[in-house]
Amino acid sequence: MTTYGGIIVAIMAIVISTIMDGNSFGALIGPSSLVLVILGTVGVSFTGFQLKDIKPVPKGILLSFTGKEPDPSDAIDRLMKFAEIARKEGVLALEEQLETLDDLFMKLGLQQVVDGVDGDLVREVMEIELAALEERHAPVISFLKAMGGYAPTMGMLGTVVGLINMLGNLSDPEQLGIGMSLALLTTLYGVVFANLVFLPIAMKLQRLHDLEMAQKDLVMDGILAVQGGASPRMVVERLEAYINPSQRLGHHERSKRVSGKAA
Repeated sequence: MTTYGGIIVAIMAIVISTIMDGNSFGALIGPSSLVLVILGTVGVSFTGFQLKDIKPVPKGILLSFTGKEPDPSDAIDRLMKFAEIARKEGVLALEEQLETLDDLFMKLGLQQVVDGVDGDLVREVMEIELAALEERHAPVISFLKAMGGYAPTMGMLGTVVGLINMLGNLSDPEQLGIGMSLALLTTLYGVVFANLVFLPIAMKLQRLHDLEMAQKDLVMDGILAVQGGASPRMVVERLEAYINPSQRLGHHERSKRVSGKAA
């Protein structure tokens, strides 16, 4: 929602300021300028990336509008429950929990624990997963940042081209104003698309990535604590250090909440 809201507010600011100045929106419409900025920016950005890096970009843009932040509190509840099972019935009893897990990263770590893998190796395997996640996300974010950097440049390029064409037509004074308007319009489009679209989306994806990585660090720490035989209380106290103090419930409150869900 914040992505939609932010873009809408920014567009409203442009619209309101245009109305306040008594200007016409017709002067802000230039198809040729739009084509130059959009296609030019995409084309230049393509040169710095491989095709496999660019294919996920549309999905990434959609994710910036629809993606949800992970819920670390839910992960702590689950890991607390796993610690209780491991303490009462042993780590092999955790195998029954694997089928109900929709968190693939947590499932990977828990499977390693059930299989009796050494703690250092469990950490190594999970860190490899984190590195692979970083490799998948980084090109998409970098591509959008590159577009945000190139768009104003393409706008300036369009302005220079427009000025050259305008100066080559000085024999027709009536066309000078129109030519100058179209020339400057490409600069406007470049700045608008860079700062209202490309860079904000890149920042949103970076934020979602950072939250996902933090969530997975929490899960990895929790899995290793469960493997090490930590008590449910210790697991909760350890993992709640990852989250905002206002979200911390403590072992007693979490136990009541999990029991209520089970009932």
